Amino acid sequence: MIKVLKYMKPYWLSVIGVILFVFGQVQCDLALPDMMSDIVTYGIQYGGITSPLPEAMSSSTMEHMSYFLDKEAYETLMDKYELVEQGDAQYVETYPLLETEDVYVLEEDIQSSAIEKAFLAVTALESEDVLSSMSIPSADALYQAMDASSEVRNTVLSTVDEMLGSYTEENLTNASIMAVSGEYEKLGMDKNILQMQYILVEGLEMLGVTLAGSLCAIASAYLASRTATAACRDMRKDVFTKVESFSPAEFSSFSTASLITRTTNDIQQVQMIMTMLLRIVLLAPMMGFTSLFKVLRYPSMFSILLWVLAAIIILMGVLFVFALPKFRIIQKLLDRLNLVTREQLEGMLVIRAFNNQSYEEKKFDDVNSDITRVNIFVNRLMAIMMPAMTFIMSFASILIVWFGARQIDQGIMEIGSMMAFIQYAMHVLMSFMIIAAIFIMIPRSSVSAGRINAVLETEVSIKDKENPVSLPSGRQQIVFDDVCFRYPGAEEDVLSHISFIANPSETIAFIGSTGSGKSTLINLLPRFYDVTSGKITIGGVDIRDVTQHELRERIGYVPQKGVLFSGTIESNLRYGNEEADDTTMHNALSVSQAEEFVSRMPEGLNSPIAQGGTNVSGGQKQRLSIARALTRENADIFIFDDTFSALDYATDAKLRSALSTMVEKTKATVFIVAQRVSTIRNADKIIVLDEGKMAGIGTHDELMETCSVYQEIAHSQLSQEELAK
Repeated sequence: MIKVLKYMKPYWLSVIGVILFVFGQVQCDLALPDMMSDIVTYGIQYGGITSPLPEAMSSSTMEHMSYFLDKEAYETLMDKYELVEQGDAQYVETYPLLETEDVYVLEEDIQSSAIEKAFLAVTALESEDVLSSMSIPSADALYQAMDASSEVRNTVLSTVDEMLGSYTEENLTNASIMAVSGEYEKLGMDKNILQMQYILVEGLEMLGVTLAGSLCAIASAYLASRTATAACRDMRKDVFTKVESFSPAEFSSFSTASLITRTTNDIQQVQMIMTMLLRIVLLAPMMGFTSLFKVLRYPSMFSILLWVLAAIIILMGVLFVFALPKFRIIQKLLDRLNLVTREQLEGMLVIRAFNNQSYEEKKFDDVNSDITRVNIFVNRLMAIMMPAMTFIMSFASILIVWFGARQIDQGIMEIGSMMAFIQYAMHVLMSFMIIAAIFIMIPRSSVSAGRINAVLETEVSIKDKENPVSLPSGRQQIVFDDVCFRYPGAEEDVLSHISFIANPSETIAFIGSTGSGKSTLINLLPRFYDVTSGKITIGGVDIRDVTQHELRERIGYVPQKGVLFSGTIESNLRYGNEEADDTTMHNALSVSQAEEFVSRMPEGLNSPIAQGGTNVSGGQKQRLSIARALTRENADIFIFDDTFSALDYATDAKLRSALSTMVEKTKATVFIVAQRVSTIRNADKIIVLDEGKMAGIGTHDELMETCSVYQEIAHSQLSQEELAK
């Protein structure tokens, strides 16, 4: 898997962008629970009051706080609050008490626990419950008693210390905020306005954070998709380029169906996991571990999360063990399905001719059923996962609410904090679930990545040398010097000690029984295979020392099986020579005897050709294939690998006559593989092959006198009168 990830290296800027945007998304998402907690706690529960000290207090409250503060602390208090005298029109509307009493307004924040406790003590002592418990009729009477008697003063201070000492830190903050609320009521302030302002401001901030998080999510998804798509585009190109460089030896290692699957489905799997790596695999750990640190603020409930995480890990482990082997099987079955489908489509006419549709349907159904069965098994495993996860997460929420409610009742936790804990816990659980799911999906993509790497890392047997040489210009002598060839893995040579010379303007023909090595021998010249021993030279230069591109630029090749590409007749002809003009194409059609049927087509050269040339006959396809090779009118070598077999005798004769005329003009060397003696009897040299060895070489007349193998072939095809001619 790591090897295919290197394709993201050229897009490192996009990867960094994804990381930054994912980080921004995580920070925004994790800010929302705390903001929601603040809105619930301070906006709803405390009416918009966030500070344990009031923004404004009455002069009487300020005076009474002096009883519970030392001189330095009281001076600090007085420095932070500004006195606003009664009747000040600027403040009366905000603080109605100004009509009858002076008010102190906070000018600068104070961070002092002593002052907070003093304020709480003043408000607590003024409550009716505390006064009645001390048998004092009013707050004024209490302070008068404290002024009059040090014993009373000490008793009150002791009572206050005992009362405040019973509070936890959370209780103390809550009580202080409630005391601030009471002070605002005392001032006659409209707390609804204060509450609405707080909720509105916090709500707008929360909306802004949500919008920022959404934009980060969109940007990261966009960049991740572009990066993964571009990387897999490059990978697909490299796989296709690699396959193009394969010789038949490499193609024997991979079926066509398998190569199609690797280029499509396997790369699609890798693209999906790349996108997930950039998005979800980055997001989940960031979200999970950051949320984990957040929930550590609530140690009393952290154990609930640990138990739930353990349950998720166990569930994912079980799924992982059962699902991983099936993913490997699925990819192999896809290869098999493609192979069977392709085989049946290509052989449809044969299948119908032998009435074997039911047999082929059964074969397809067997493969289809196998892959369906495995996919159903995997999908059922995945289907189990989501309900199980939903149940676990819902159960976790219930546990959190259960234990959280008890802590709220004890004053240890606030409602907003419990709600925030639930959200953080869900982030943690969801992140770990995603990570576990990724670990299930990665093996399947790893299988695909391994199959892709198998293609990319295949050593090509036909390679250019590091310091190639160039062929001499012009027509050159071609020499097969003691050539032997053995297929990879074979025990015996299929060609043994083949030696002959082909001069410019000569036509060299090869004939022999089926399996004698004719096509194999002719395929050595364009280096579809390399000789096992011996050498082939052009103008004295070993063709293995020349680049494949330069060598094949000198050759016009017609394969044994005519192959046409989807497009038009013109596009197929230009496939042999992109710069071919109309004159060149018409000359090629004329020599190949294809001009007659092309001229009858309504659109002429622009007539469409279906994929594989299925809309033309076998003979027409063969002639168009010959015409494509002949558009390389400057080629030094023409190879016709049994390409006249689909032609009738009259067309064959016309084509050979026109070809001979062209060869005389161009001085090209022509190699013809044929089954019919009539096709090659006028060749300059006829090479007879028998079980991979040369049984004879010479003209038709010479071979009729010296080569028994050739005589047998000739007598089996031609009558005595034809031979006499």
